[in-house]
Amino acid sequence: MYKRGEVYYHACWIDRKLKWTRLSANKAEALTLWAAIEGQSTVPGEKTGTIGAAIARYEGEILPALRPRTQEDYHRILKTLRDVFGHMRIESLRRPDVAGYLDRRSAKVAANREIAVLSSVFAYSIRWGWAEENPCVGVRRNKEKPRKRYITDAEMEKLRQCADEQWKCIIDLAYLTSMRRGDIMKLRLDQCTEEGLLVAQEKTGARVLYTWTPALRAVVSKARGLRRRIGSLSLFASQDGTPYTVSGWNSAWRRLLAKSEVDDCHFHDIRAKSLTDASKIGGRDYAQALAGHADGSMTEVYIRDREFTHVRPLH
Repeated sequence: MYKRGEVYYHACWIDRKLKWTRLSANKAEALTLWAAIEGQSTVPGEKTGTIGAAIARYEGEILPALRPRTQEDYHRILKTLRDVFGHMRIESLRRPDVAGYLDRRSAKVAANREIAVLSSVFAYSIRWGWAEENPCVGVRRNKEKPRKRYITDAEMEKLRQCADEQWKCIIDLAYLTSMRRGDIMKLRLDQCTEEGLLVAQEKTGARVLYTWTPALRAVVSKARGLRRRIGSLSLFASQDGTPYTVSGWNSAWRRLLAKSEVDDCHFHDIRAKSLTDASKIGGRDYAQALAGHADGSMTEVYIRDREFTHVRPLH
């Protein structure tokens, strides 16, 4: 309940839009009306007290404050959670149910992420007074095996040889800067400044200026010289001049892998190669700065399993 001027209002999120309902200028009467509304479902199609209702409120109130990429990921995860748990009463979900979901889900890493989001929904449900405890807490997650794939120089060259001019620039830029896919996809021409390439990282919010080096300037100049639709402001764009979509980007990457015959290669592996090579050249601090990580432990995730101990044989 909120007071605007002399009048009290009930505010709630419905379909990601904030709806204001006038209550009364009298506080006691406003509280009575507020309680009456809260006792009913404020989420169309969801029953009060269900996990589905909690998910809907979480989407409306909590997600808008998160970063765009996180919102996109969470919306997808919440849809999965709603399909599985949405019909259940909040108080009926128990730890064995959560453990069973983790066991049955074939995608073990994805299951961990989904339960982490469900745990967040329950944490807020406790705050709202909708739940007494969080059944996700105390349940051991699936064991995750860190990816160890390191792209060799020869494999990188095979990818470049099979790529068109735009994708050659994308691969080179990804390696030189360690930028994430999402940041590369959204690069605009006006981010090329006199000092360098200015990027606000979508995932962390960190502002990073990649100062010009001969190699970086050459790649960006080549990218800017590519044919593009008149009026397009994107450094890299699809045929219609708009930035790549995730599905469009992934399709193009799969075609490139098939053509190059480089196996088991994710685009994200270029970032891992870049940070590993950066660590060897300039040390861990340099790799961390290049990655834009606030915590060095995150950088370690990328490079620790991709380094080799060089041992000279006895003879």
